[in-house]
Amino acid sequence: MKLPKIIIREEFEKLFAEASKMKAKAKLEKKKRINQYMISMILGFEAGMRISEIVGYKDKVPVLQKSQIEDESIRVISGKGGKDRIVPRPRRLNQKAVNELPLIVNRRSIQRFITSLGEKVLNKKITFHTLRHGFGSHLAGSNRPLHEIQMLMGHSRLDTTGIYLHVNPKQAVEGARDVF
Repeated sequence: MKLPKIIIREEFEKLFAEASKMKAKAKLEKKKRINQYMISMILGFEAGMRISEIVGYKDKVPVLQKSQIEDESIRVISGKGGKDRIVPRPRRLNQKAVNELPLIVNRRSIQRFITSLGEKVLNKKITFHTLRHGFGSHLAGSNRPLHEIQMLMGHSRLDTTGIYLHVNPKQAVEGARDVF
């Protein structure tokens, strides 16, 4: 299985900071659009949501609504196998951001924004899905149980979730020594 392209938290923060600068310099209409991109970035990286779960996809997946946001969680309506799931509500998804929902932004424009931001800030070719992979990888790196990550990502198979377990040889050796 091919390893996913990921970004780490520090890289996400650089992307988010650059988007904030762009928003601050933008004229009113573009400012609103960048704000919506930033909300989608938070949902992708800090809640592991797919782009289609945020802005909808044809008749298969509805756009994320305010009613799906709870105090601590988000009820995600997925088009993947028709399985709904619960994900954590990012701390940065404050009430002001929730009031922006539903996002009225084109999925392709979000994709272009993320790709160009990645090239500009990180000198990396990334997609929106890279943010989701970053979420899964960050959870795995924080030693969350694999079945929890599976549930949050909405994977039906555990081996799909297993791609987020990046083997760190030094950590593996230290862990083995601790056992003996």
